[in-house]
Amino acid sequence: PQPKLVLNPWAAASVNSTLQTVVQSGTGVAAQIGRPAAGKTGTTSSERDVWFVGYVPQLSVAVWAGNDDYSRIGSGATGGGWMAPVWREFMSEALKDTPVQYFEPPSKFPKPKG
Repeated sequence: PQPKLVLNPWAAASVNSTLQTVVQSGTGVAAQIGRPAAGKTGTTSSERDVWFVGYVPQLSVAVWAGNDDYSRIGSGATGGGWMAPVWREFMSEALKDTPVQYFEPPSKFPKPKG
């Protein structure tokens, strides 16, 4: 099949920029791996599920924890506190021999009109 552009490059770069902030100074700081990374933490209000979904230009990985019986996994459980460090450990190993790549900034692409 032929590749087809389905997301505006400026919009994709803008999302990447925002999600890098999550790792740089937001709820996902425990996911910092010493190279550009973007991600999103997640925690259900009932503390039944926590997750971190993160990516670098070459690889995306999601990690999740929760109980199959829908019981709480613990008081204070958060995706940033519990799962971001798991993601960091996995990605540090997975990328140890992979060259650093950078995300393209939104300024490289024309902003859509309207």
